[in-house]
Amino acid sequence: MIKKIDVKYLDKNNRTLVLLIPGNPSVPGIYEPFLDQVIKDLAIKGDTIHKVLPHLGQTNESQPKIKNIHVQDVIADHLENILGLIKTHSPTRVILLGHSLGSAVAICLYQDLSEQIDQFIILCPFLGPSKNNEKYLRLFQNPLSKRTMKFISHTGLIHPSLSKKIFGRWLGDNPFNELIAREIKKPNYLHHFFSLVSNYFPDFKDLDIKKRVSTMDPAKTFFLFAPNDFWVPDDSVKYLPKNSKSILCQGIAHDFCLKSSQYQRVSQAIKQHLHSLDPINESKEPLFEEEIQAPQL
Repeated sequence: MIKKIDVKYLDKNNRTLVLLIPGNPSVPGIYEPFLDQVIKDLAIKGDTIHKVLPHLGQTNESQPKIKNIHVQDVIADHLENILGLIKTHSPTRVILLGHSLGSAVAICLYQDLSEQIDQFIILCPFLGPSKNNEKYLRLFQNPLSKRTMKFISHTGLIHPSLSKKIFGRWLGDNPFNELIAREIKKPNYLHHFFSLVSNYFPDFKDLDIKKRVSTMDPAKTFFLFAPNDFWVPDDSVKYLPKNSKSILCQGIAHDFCLKSSQYQRVSQAIKQHLHSLDPINESKEPLFEEEIQAPQL
C-alpha cells in the first residue's frame, strides 16, 4: 500500500515525480531523510512529488502472508505501483532512484519504463550474488541455517535490549536501529524477507541483470558506487552501458542512508549529475567524487 505522497509545490505544468526503490529489507523510514535531502538539494521548480516504495511483503502495514516471494514478484509489484503513480499525478518528468536490491529492480524496470522515466539513478548497483557475499547468501538456502537465523531474528525482536545489540552489531551506531526493529517486527515481514533472499540465486540467474544493465541508454542513467562494497564487487563497472556516467563516491558505505554525512554526499553527487543535464544550469561546483569511465565494449 502506498501512503500519501509529499507535495512541495503546486504547478501542474511543471511536475516532477521522484521515486526511490530501497534495498532489502526495505524500511521507508531509513530512506526518507535521504530522499528529503535529494529534493532539497535539487531545488526543483514546480510541483515536486517524492516517495519511497517498499518491496512486496515489506510495507509498513500489516498484510497477508505470501508463501513464497521471488525477485520477479517484487519487480512486477513495483511496476504496477509506479505506473499507477504516473497515471495519478501525470508528471512532466520522472526520476527513479534504486539502491542495492532496488537498483536491480530499477534496472529490470528499464525495459518497461524507459519511455516514462527520464532518469534512472542507480546507487550501489547490486547485480546479483558474487564471490564477496555468496557464502552469506547461501545460508538463506540451507534449511537448517535459515531456521536458525529466523529463530535468532524473532528472539531478538521480542527483547528490545537484545534487539538493540543485534542491530548495533549488524549496522553499527545509527539513529535508525530502533525504527528498523519496530518495522520488521510487524506480521509476516521477516517471513517475506527470508523468502525473498532465499530465492536470490535462481532469480538473479534467470533475470541476468548484468546483461540488462549493459543495454540501458547511457543518456538516461547514472551509476554511483561505494568503495569496498561487500555487495557490489569492483568489476561491476565492466557491465555498465558504454559511455555511461558513473562515479565512485568516496567516504560512503553501502548503507549510506544510515548516516547523514554519507547520504548528503550521495545527494550532492545526484544533484551535480542532474544539474549537468540542464542546459540553463551554470553551476561550477567541484566534484568530490572520483569519476569512473565505463569500459569501451
